[in-house]
Amino acid sequence: MQSIITFYDPKRKTIVSYGSSRPCGHNHNRFSIHAEHIAINYCLKNDKKNRYKIFISRFNKEGKHKTAFCCPACTKLAKKYKFENRIFTFDENRNWILAVVDNPIISLAYQIKYDI
Repeated sequence: MQSIITFYDPKRKTIVSYGSSRPCGHNHNRFSIHAEHIAINYCLKNDKKNRYKIFISRFNKEGKHKTAFCCPACTKLAKKYKFENRIFTFDENRNWILAVVDNPIISLAYQIKYDI
């Protein structure tokens, strides 16, 4: 399931860019490059004034919105680069909430891989 990334500039009140997470092939040690990782790399290169807000969104097979919280690795990365208050997702009522949480759950792919 892909995550959709949106970069929003609150000063100009516009969407600056958008993208999505991407799966990796069999020759990689990861299943995918998470949306948060792509978003942080984008902001480090393109957002010199640190004002963009990052919105991560997911949809299930029926096309309904699904809340997307950061995994443990993405949470650690966001805290390292001080993005923990700039990455958001949407709840069931489509309100903004922080995507970085204190006790993130391990993604399903890694639970299967490591049989947790």
